[in-house]
Amino acid sequence: MATEITMPQMGFDMTEGVIANWLKAEGDTVKKGDAIAEIETDKTTIQIEAFSGGVLSKILAPAGAKVPVGNVIGVILAPGESAPSAPAAATPAPAVSSVAPAAKSVEAPPEPLAARPINNATVNATPVAHRMADELGIDLSQIKGSGPDGQVNKGDVEAYTPATPAAAPAQAAGRILASPNAKKVAQERGVDLRQLKGSGPEGRIVRADVEAAAVTRPAQPVKVEAPAQPAAPAVSAQPVAPAVTARPVVAAPVAAAAQPVAPVTTGSNRRTLTRIRQTIAQRMVQSKTTVPHFYITVAVEMDASLKLREQINEALKPENIKVSVNDLIVRATALALKRFPNLNASFAGDAIELRDHVHIGVAVALPSGLVTVTVRDADAKSLKQIAVEMGGLATRVRDGKSQPGDMGGQTFTISNLGMYGVESFAAIVNPPDAGILAVGAAIPTPVVRDGQVVVRNIMHITLSGDHRVTDGAEGAQFTNEVKRILENPWGLVL
Repeated sequence: MATEITMPQMGFDMTEGVIANWLKAEGDTVKKGDAIAEIETDKTTIQIEAFSGGVLSKILAPAGAKVPVGNVIGVILAPGESAPSAPAAATPAPAVSSVAPAAKSVEAPPEPLAARPINNATVNATPVAHRMADELGIDLSQIKGSGPDGQVNKGDVEAYTPATPAAAPAQAAGRILASPNAKKVAQERGVDLRQLKGSGPEGRIVRADVEAAAVTRPAQPVKVEAPAQPAAPAVSAQPVAPAVTARPVVAAPVAAAAQPVAPVTTGSNRRTLTRIRQTIAQRMVQSKTTVPHFYITVAVEMDASLKLREQINEALKPENIKVSVNDLIVRATALALKRFPNLNASFAGDAIELRDHVHIGVAVALPSGLVTVTVRDADAKSLKQIAVEMGGLATRVRDGKSQPGDMGGQTFTISNLGMYGVESFAAIVNPPDAGILAVGAAIPTPVVRDGQVVVRNIMHITLSGDHRVTDGAEGAQFTNEVKRILENPWGLVL
């Protein structure tokens, strides 16, 4: 039976991917689990694997093609199986003949979904579902709600896939297809929606498209008129000096002064932003311009945690497992979030959405930029489980072999620069999280204990919080709870 290879979705906010490279060619034999293609997403480059063995019969999307999530990019056939005449899910664009058929009536296609006006205000849905639908240009009336009385919730929107392929242009019948949020942001940022290609359903322009364009578009040139040429002073017929009389003075024509001055070459060059840097730029601008940040820093005495870590790693030597300082911080943060649920929440317009699970995002540095991998249900996992999972997540993302679920969906984020010797810093909140914890290095520092100056390993942690969801007092309590757990680390293993 033919197996269709589809563009995977590596996170809720991913709507399309680029075929970076095919690792197998048409006609190659593949085994289940073989890496067959590299996909470039907004966050990283991943390898997709074959879900079944056979022959790569057809490649439907060449390297460099941008493909919406869920679209078929290739077909694997079992040995001896003949290829179908046209894979139904591939939906290739029909060839356009230069000569129209003589006597064939053409029925006008139905109006695309995105061209119809969307009125989500009357649909029974949660505030979060309304916000997500507006940002993505989704018609909530097309979604069957799974909540009480058929209410549409966040999960219903995330699971929704339009019935028609998302390939319609962003303009139809002379009107621009864009979500209300996209139109509002475009007006605020001075972005021309006609110049954008939508990434939403049916090619609809969504807010992310506008914000990315606002960040990356070049500054418009300013026209400057040359100042009026001052009148040339009268030249005396008497030579000023012998050197002047020995050489004839040639006056430059006045018209030459009006010519533009040639630009000075600075030796700089331009480098096109990668998709990951475009995404980072868009999301960070969105965070700093919409999220009111506040910052709280505390000093943590890490000696007890470091000693416990040595003991744990000694016990785990036979299994070749090592617990890192960051693993201790992930576990401590997850436990603290259970006590302070507002830090495990997100702002939802007219409400605060409290998350049911504690999913800790951990920033991982790649040559192309920072990406966030996610340890799910971190509060319910042991240090050993967190260490094993984090090792696998970091290795896969650095090798470009991330799997669905490795990234996205975090409820709180940790950014640790301690391995670079950074003592203290403040991070930018990673939407839709309510907070992010910036972690510095544990550095031997003179401190006063019981009237005596002693040396302790001090680590500074800084909370960046969303003031719409929480406040400084609660942020201080949360940060000090993380400090308390790390300074009394047996709670991490009990």
